[in-house]
Amino acid sequence: MKIRNAIIFGAVAMVLSACGASDAGTAASISGVKIPESVLADALVDISNEVSAETLNITEAELTLEVLNRLVLTEVIRQVGAQAEVTVSESEIVAERSRVIADFGSEAALIDAGLQQAIAPSMLDKVFEISIYVAKIGQKLEPTGSPANQNTAFESFLFTFVEGADIAVAPRYGKWDSARAAVVAPDNPLVNSPQE
Repeated sequence: MKIRNAIIFGAVAMVLSACGASDAGTAASISGVKIPESVLADALVDISNEVSAETLNITEAELTLEVLNRLVLTEVIRQVGAQAEVTVSESEIVAERSRVIADFGSEAALIDAGLQQAIAPSMLDKVFEISIYVAKIGQKLEPTGSPANQNTAFESFLFTFVEGADIAVAPRYGKWDSARAAVVAPDNPLVNSPQE
């Protein structure tokens, strides 16, 4: 099964690179920062080497949507952090990863838990990065507030940002929904799968 998935998503990489869109090679763009289709394809291959969409009880198109959404949100949160004048260092990400691995008992257990949520091993550090950004931005906005208040402050700041941001998603994968701050399925499901 893993070999079949690797072949499928390896073919996806070739299909993605051959797209004829006006902005060919770009899966999404966030205020001028592009997410190349090659990055999306690499993340899909990374997941397919470990687990199938079928095992996750989702379609390959839904898996693609989830992966792209994480890639877009990572860049959105980075830009939100820049606007809030908050940074996240590599050492902070490493420390957070070590802390979470200790909670799970092993790196293998952490990777397995991530795969069950359609998070490729290569995407785990991005998840930690987002988590740190969210916490630090909330703390900056509400320095004496409770964690719940800090989270609310972060969400308000995030939605204010996305309302004014220029965020676009290649129609073959989906569309950006600013009300949900998420990439959602395309209107035409026939173009939802990158294999087509």
